[in-house]
Amino acid sequence: MTLFVAFGLPGTMLSWGIAALKAIASEVYGDCNTVKVETLPQLQDAWRNRTSEAMIITSHYPDRELCAFLMRSKAPYLVFTENVMDALNWLAKTTGTTDIPLVRAMSASLACISQIRTHPSILAVQRQKMSSVQIHRILGHFCRTLGINLSKEGIIRCLEKLGTDFSGPAPDLSRIPTFEASAKKLDPHYLTPGTELKAISPEIRAIALDVLKPLDGSIMRTPITNVTWPLQTFLLADKAGANIVSEIELVGRARCVIYGPYFHLPPGEWTARFSMRIDNEIYGQIFTIEIHNSELLSKIRIRPSQTGSFVAQAQFQIERAKEPIEVRLFTESGAIEGSIAHWSVELIPEESLPAQRFDDTGNDAENERALAPSERSKSKENQPANAQ
Repeated sequence: MTLFVAFGLPGTMLSWGIAALKAIASEVYGDCNTVKVETLPQLQDAWRNRTSEAMIITSHYPDRELCAFLMRSKAPYLVFTENVMDALNWLAKTTGTTDIPLVRAMSASLACISQIRTHPSILAVQRQKMSSVQIHRILGHFCRTLGINLSKEGIIRCLEKLGTDFSGPAPDLSRIPTFEASAKKLDPHYLTPGTELKAISPEIRAIALDVLKPLDGSIMRTPITNVTWPLQTFLLADKAGANIVSEIELVGRARCVIYGPYFHLPPGEWTARFSMRIDNEIYGQIFTIEIHNSELLSKIRIRPSQTGSFVAQAQFQIERAKEPIEVRLFTESGAIEGSIAHWSVELIPEESLPAQRFDDTGNDAENERALAPSERSKSKENQPANAQ
């Protein structure tokens, strides 16, 4: 029994990669099962119910337990990646989704697949590097990595399944297409790299650049850079989860004011840097900021001393990349005036933090207004509060 494992972002690269693995497996084993899994129980069920000598396991969103199981194996795994904006376009074209859920889905895939980035036998297949490569060279690379020997006739049959036309005179190398030419024939949702799908608005594309582009290399063994979750990705608790389009009114009872955005981050230590600007006096209002997934990850309390721009921060750890992250901003007392004119969250991976730590007040620059001392807590005793 042979198990092939292929991870990848939703996109043309993985779609083509699975077709190539099927072609190779059919030559060696005659038949194979192809199963998409996200969890270890799904993999175990697929294994028990297999009907062929070879299985191809694929996943866009492997969870923590599945990754931990696969990481214990020394067998080579293939990871198919492409520019995250190209993958975003492909997913939008495939599913018809063009709003914030599209960005959430892509952040989940990036975060989940990043869990196997330290596997010693990963073969990373990057579309950017494969675009102009003839596909027989890619197939040869796959076979060498997987320890498979194909006859010349077997290779020709694989190439034909991947869009090579050998009809007519004796076959020669000039007829073998490049990856892009092959993918265009095989993938009904194919888009040329760099294409901007018109169905995706400029606003969503800008959000994707903030949220996803810094994680573009997170699947590879490259440093993860800072991620920004901008104002418009959060939701207003007072308006049944409506998107934020202007200033956030604080007038009213103590309550949850902002929540969201339900994006994902790769596992590890992170610092969240919260930025806000208050335009009216709020008379000693204290804010509570909580970070959640399925549990409380971090909690801080801040008391702005006056109007102006403020920065606060909280540290937290991600262990389960598949769980979306929610930030909640609460007021601790009622207010008769006041508003927040700006709000954003910058996520900084521990590996990119400077040696000098922030102080407890959250100050990180001389021109930022001071906050009253924060109360930082990583306690998990408190249950997540409901965002009304």
